[in-house]
Amino acid sequence: MNEKSNLFKSSLSFPVFEPYNTAIFNLLHTPEYRNYTDVVLSSLGLEIEKYLKPEDFTLKYRYKSKKSFFQNLSQDSKIVDEQFSSDYNKFIPYDVIGMRLVIKNVPEDFQISNEFIENSKKKLKSVKQKLYELKTLPHDANDEASDKQISAKYKQLDSQIHYLMNCIDFKKILSQRNLIQHDIKTINKNLANNPNDISLLNEKYTAHNLLGNLNNTLCMIVGEYIITDVFENAEHINELGLNLNPERQKYFYDDTGYNSIHFCLESSKMPNWICELQDRSSLVEYLSKYGASSTHDQLPGKKRRLIPLPKKTNSTDVHNYIDKIKYVLPLYTKYISNGFIQQYTKKQNVEHYYKKLFSENKSYANEAEELLYTKPSITYLPKLIQDSEKSK
Repeated sequence: MNEKSNLFKSSLSFPVFEPYNTAIFNLLHTPEYRNYTDVVLSSLGLEIEKYLKPEDFTLKYRYKSKKSFFQNLSQDSKIVDEQFSSDYNKFIPYDVIGMRLVIKNVPEDFQISNEFIENSKKKLKSVKQKLYELKTLPHDANDEASDKQISAKYKQLDSQIHYLMNCIDFKKILSQRNLIQHDIKTINKNLANNPNDISLLNEKYTAHNLLGNLNNTLCMIVGEYIITDVFENAEHINELGLNLNPERQKYFYDDTGYNSIHFCLESSKMPNWICELQDRSSLVEYLSKYGASSTHDQLPGKKRRLIPLPKKTNSTDVHNYIDKIKYVLPLYTKYISNGFIQQYTKKQNVEHYYKKLFSENKSYANEAEELLYTKPSITYLPKLIQDSEKSK
């Protein structure tokens, strides 16, 4: 059986493996599929507004850049001693469309259902069992690579257990958060009369740290609750043929403090339309992008680097620079409110992708801004392309 499996994998070489994934990549970029993605973003945003105000969350998607996509393909196919091999990672196309829900604020009276809490209890029991099994696994203490892998998995499961316990205690944590928010208001009033009071300043610092941790927890829980509730109950989401693939749902954690839940969206109406939806808090969003050791930059091949600027007087070099930028950049679209969305312009894509590097390289940012002149962005309400329009 293993020989057949290996034979099948090795046969998935060019021209089978790469064109298959490239075809899906190109399909997802067609106007019809881009329009569907816009409608999904708009529809999800409208549903989320039933739980939160637009200013309390951000929702956006990005289409993976060609550079990143083909880099992933090359990592899964290699030639060693003139022999071609392919691991055939069937999940490469799953990341072409990446959506992100970032909860920025949880209202003081927000409620989650008892069903969500009960499901969290079931998940907690399952994850504890996985942790127990991992602890009882025999392992070679001299195998450093295996030991690191087990240690990372242990931390991930331990973090997930802590998160699920917080889901179960959501009401208690929200109450604690509300109390601290009110305490900070009182501290600020007292500081207005005694601005140099060290004890008050220390009290405020401690309260703000605790508030940040509690908000981080609450925002992630609320994000998961809203996503699961919308996909279970929202009629319009079902009409679009959207569903969550439970087998692809994952809890992510690493030592940098990054944690999030990744959902997999699939469509029964648009063949091969797939999208990864990340749920994270605004604190984790900030740390992953702008922290001293950002999560994105730690991943192999993900570190962002500025492309050398051309001379403004050489129009050919300027066009080549813009073409290269387009090859490297993801394409972003964000939700505004009331179903309206906004597709980023070329300039906005550059500024968004290189935001941290631009802040560290002001002269480069200023020159790039002059080169990347662009039209104003347009906010619009997307509608599905009808069959009559497709045939035109």
